[in-house]
Amino acid sequence: MMKLIRRSLNGVTMYRLMVYYLGVLFLGGVAVGMMGAAFLDPVGLVVSLVLSVASAWVTNRLFSFFLKLPTNAESVHITALILALIMPPADFADPMTLAAIVLASVAAIASKFILTLGHKHIFNPVAIGAVVAGVGLNTPALWWVGGTPQLLPLVILGGLLVAYKIERLGMIAVYILSNLAAVLLTTPPGMMGMALQQTLLYSPLFFAGFAMLTEPLTAAHGRWSRHVYAAIVGVLSSSNIHIGTMYFSPEMAFLVANIYAWAASPKGRFKMKLIGVEEIAANCYEFVFQSDRALKFRAGQYLDWTLGLSGSDKRGNRRPFTIASAPGASAVRVGVKFNPQGSAFKRGLLRMQEGDTIYGSQIAGTFVLPRQREKKLLFIAGGIGITPFRSMIADLLERGEKRDIVLVYANRSADEIAYRELLTRARNELGMKVVYAVSGEPGSAIYDDVTLVQGRMDETNLRECVPDLDERRVYVSGASTMVSGFLKMLRKCGVRRRWIHTDAFAGL
Repeated sequence: MMKLIRRSLNGVTMYRLMVYYLGVLFLGGVAVGMMGAAFLDPVGLVVSLVLSVASAWVTNRLFSFFLKLPTNAESVHITALILALIMPPADFADPMTLAAIVLASVAAIASKFILTLGHKHIFNPVAIGAVVAGVGLNTPALWWVGGTPQLLPLVILGGLLVAYKIERLGMIAVYILSNLAAVLLTTPPGMMGMALQQTLLYSPLFFAGFAMLTEPLTAAHGRWSRHVYAAIVGVLSSSNIHIGTMYFSPEMAFLVANIYAWAASPKGRFKMKLIGVEEIAANCYEFVFQSDRALKFRAGQYLDWTLGLSGSDKRGNRRPFTIASAPGASAVRVGVKFNPQGSAFKRGLLRMQEGDTIYGSQIAGTFVLPRQREKKLLFIAGGIGITPFRSMIADLLERGEKRDIVLVYANRSADEIAYRELLTRARNELGMKVVYAVSGEPGSAIYDDVTLVQGRMDETNLRECVPDLDERRVYVSGASTMVSGFLKMLRKCGVRRRWIHTDAFAGL
């Protein structure tokens, strides 16, 4: 079952999956309203969605045009869909409901451009939109999607797929447990059962967590800071938390937590100018950019890249790519593999000329070297999955820091091996052991002082190449199917799961 789920999610970006999730919930709300099972007017819901999408799209286009900034079209639809799912359904007998959805949509999109520090927007757009509509027009969010028990299975099942896709299940768990703990601690003993029922069945708890807590640009980025962020939202959005006579709504809880996230996370949006493109292996190219300001990151982390496209496809115009250069390097390097069925985003990358620009934001990722230098490490890379290791190795070379590292680099053919010169330096200067696993013909490539495994790497070969496998922390990076295969192999070899760190990508 898990294998089927992984395969189904591989070709879908996070943003596209969220659009599907929200779209299904909206259709479910319309269906529930048509059956008369809830106080939802199907026509009003559809009108709300049309108004929200139109208002958000026009606002986004205007700001993008005048500020000359590329934007992610899918994020506009996500914002509009969430607002349609939480704001009061449009009612022609009450024009304020129509005005509220328009104002919330305009404020949400405008906040991405206006409420910024260091070119990074601070607050969750939906939360801002809902608060502005509530304060300005006295029409607060109803969160009807969370108050409709008939939709709860869809909210949870779809939300779990989203959280699994972006690896935020732990963050969601912290949020839910914090919320429930706050509810129980602030409820009289005789009313705890009713409070739990209300929270689990009729509150925004699950929807707000799956649809808004996972918003990447305004959430905290580090593992522990993400959990703190989740706990803040969970506690403040519980029903009994208040300051004086002011009770926190879910949207207010997000705004408070966003301030913490901004303070705890890397700041800003980076404007990157292309200064060169280098072929590093068959169908693999390294794009070299000059940033308008220095990036502060740890080797192995990634950056979200947004590229202005005249015509995007269903996979959108934003991608996370690992930074292949070392921290402190003068240029920012990104390694990308191309194939004939590549996305519009990658085709856009190939068309870039020197001097063209792309935007980066949200430095994040926990796929980084342990701070304890004495730990033995095993790097396992597949194809272009070598990029985080390229960053780590370049960083070690620059600092002259030696660690006990074995690199197993798997490819289908020898001409797909990237960064050979850097790996040669690592062998000579750092004493790093390199193993090339080539499933096809090795060709005429030169493998000086490199262990060559011809054919697929299996348990026997891995044990022979890495006799002290049980003593090493293992880092695996590559396509999701490759990472999944090595993860199973390592578990069969007896490697403890908590010693295995993975960095999988869909290869879009």
